[in-house]
Amino acid sequence: MDDEVRAAAKACGVKALVTWTYDFTTWTDVPAPTPPLEAGDIVLPHFTPTPAADLGRAPDAARAAGLKPAALMPALRSAGLVP
Repeated sequence: MDDEVRAAAKACGVKALVTWTYDFTTWTDVPAPTPPLEAGDIVLPHFTPTPAADLGRAPDAARAAGLKPAALMPALRSAGLVP
């Protein structure tokens, strides 16, 4: 993501570019350490052969940080960024 991408998106009428903070997907036999989450972090899920383990890591990290997971689309709607 750079200024050229942002300018192109804006020229196309895009109001927000959403990227992710963490990807908890286990791409190897040994999962990477789960990072501590902070409010506003976005977790990117993937469809993999180990979805239960991968998807379970995000809520566990949220609970450990005292956070409650939330869907992104309602937040974008309330900010007027999507219909």
